Amino acid sequence: MSPRAVERRSSRTAAYTCVTRAALHRERNALLHCPDDISQVFLPLAARGLISILPLRHFFLNRLAPKGLPEYVLARTHIFDDAFTDALEQGFPQIVLLGAGFDTRAVRFADRNCCGTKVFELDMPKTQDAKLDIYWRKRVTVKENVFFVPIDFDTQDLGGTLRSQGYKDGVKTLFLWEGVTMYLTPEAVHGTLDFIRSSAAQGSILVFDYVRAEVLRGEGNLYGDRVASKTVADTGEAWTFGLEEGEVAQLLADHGFELRAHYTPEDMERLYFTDGDGKVLRRVNGTHCIATGALG
Repeated sequence: MSPRAVERRSSRTAAYTCVTRAALHRERNALLHCPDDISQVFLPLAARGLISILPLRHFFLNRLAPKGLPEYVLARTHIFDDAFTDALEQGFPQIVLLGAGFDTRAVRFADRNCCGTKVFELDMPKTQDAKLDIYWRKRVTVKENVFFVPIDFDTQDLGGTLRSQGYKDGVKTLFLWEGVTMYLTPEAVHGTLDFIRSSAAQGSILVFDYVRAEVLRGEGNLYGDRVASKTVADTGEAWTFGLEEGEVAQLLADHGFELRAHYTPEDMERLYFTDGDGKVLRRVNGTHCIATGALG
């Protein structure tokens, strides 16, 4: 069997997400402005120039991108940012990014990490190497409490790998699982949840997104789903895992979590893209949902 694409090179879907956040950061419209001011460091000079030109940026966001996917990336950024900063403010000893990609939160929110929270960034070695190389070349300051942990979630032991880098069992921890579950096997998803339940303290939080199972079946009933699915498949990183409607609560309960919040695309539209009269101004791609669980 040939190696997966993410074993040979850094993740193209992670790079797409990064470009999208960088482009949205240039938007002056508050509705579409992304707070991620670090994402642009990962872009080549030519790409940074292109997204600075309004017509080209809008062509990328509104024409090249699958319908509603930039809006989804933006809504997800807001939700995961809030979880990250809430954990810092509550003094969580640890934050674990399960599949960090080109996530910038450890850098963006370093000045709010007043309690010395350890941040563990896990990802495939090729993607993580690319990120660290850019951080080094662009002289991005990374604090000593941020730990970069290379791992293949499908084949390596998550607990042993994390503990070897200083992860502590039995303490309250935030786990951010952003843009990952849909690329895993069911066994890897359940194994990750089992690890969190067995190692983290009561009150630990998990925030993750997932693809709706009907997308994997190609039913084509959701806003922008066919193009979004084809786009990721064309990168060699096709989605492999999804959940049926209503299944997420049971999945979490089976692993010791209580579902605390759940965001459908329609929920995200109401939260982030609706005016004062209740009119939805931007649609969110229908493929993904986001869930927050608390460990009981």
